[in-house]
Amino acid sequence: MRAKLTLLICVLSVSISFGQNTPRFSQFNFAQGVNNPAALAIDSKIMVDMVMRSQWFGLEGAPTTGALNAQFELYHDMAAGLNVSYDLIGVNHATQVSGQYAYRAYFENDNALIFGVSLGIDQRVNDLPSSKLIDDFDPAFANRYSKMHFNAGFGMYYFSPKFYIGASIPQLFQSIDKGPESGFSPPLWHYYMTTGFYLDVNDNYRLNPNIQVKAALNTPIQGDIILRNTFMNTWSLNVGYRTENSLIGGFDFLIGGRFRMGYAINYDLGKLSKARGLSHEIYAGIGLPYHNSRENFSQRKYLNRKASHKRDFHKGYKQRRWYRR
Repeated sequence: MRAKLTLLICVLSVSISFGQNTPRFSQFNFAQGVNNPAALAIDSKIMVDMVMRSQWFGLEGAPTTGALNAQFELYHDMAAGLNVSYDLIGVNHATQVSGQYAYRAYFENDNALIFGVSLGIDQRVNDLPSSKLIDDFDPAFANRYSKMHFNAGFGMYYFSPKFYIGASIPQLFQSIDKGPESGFSPPLWHYYMTTGFYLDVNDNYRLNPNIQVKAALNTPIQGDIILRNTFMNTWSLNVGYRTENSLIGGFDFLIGGRFRMGYAINYDLGKLSKARGLSHEIYAGIGLPYHNSRENFSQRKYLNRKASHKRDFHKGYKQRRWYRR
């Protein structure tokens, strides 16, 4: 059975060798900037999110996905980021590198509507010679194909101290080698939507439900729901469900207010659960420092005489410390 699944993965990887595939992680509530360029520097002025996922652990040729998202708040109303991700499925290798920019429009009570864009380069490689074959001299698997192309993304993100919601299209251009579906093709876009709430039950316990939905034309809607239970504002236990019929479990914790570590596991409930194995995901984050309160999101506001925002370019001005969860 496992051999058949491995062969199926290889066949599928050939058929989508230059098709679009966007990463999807169970710990999306941390690494939101990976798929949404508007969700930058939300939990700290300087942030780095790193996440790696091993799908169907132990199955040869199973997908392996990773991403690194570095973010920096330039001013109170804008942020920039660098996003690097990779995806390995059988003999298919995909790597994306992009720069990100986000602009924040503030409202009352420290709420903000954020618009983000990304520009970068994608590389797709179909490494057919690395396939394990019965006939080592099969000419159909003799060549290695590679393609590099420009890509861009767009996202929106609404932030408030107790609620967030975001929507994005991570890849506006398709990497299909030939045909009318290559390049800028809206029918092939992948759409992401995320939302979450922060419910303070008492001083030592907070409930944080998070939902992610991924949609594309002519494909089933995919979704994750995570219930994050945070204790003492330091460590959390997480449970959830993925619509591909799998349970999600995991934990995360803060170290010294600057480092965040997390782990998630997916357990399939379907008929192929024994053959596919578990899926593992590791997260590591750096925040300088992480905010332990979501209040005062726009603390670096400077108002002009018309009560609109302005930037203070003077060095050495005093900033009071602010913290957000």
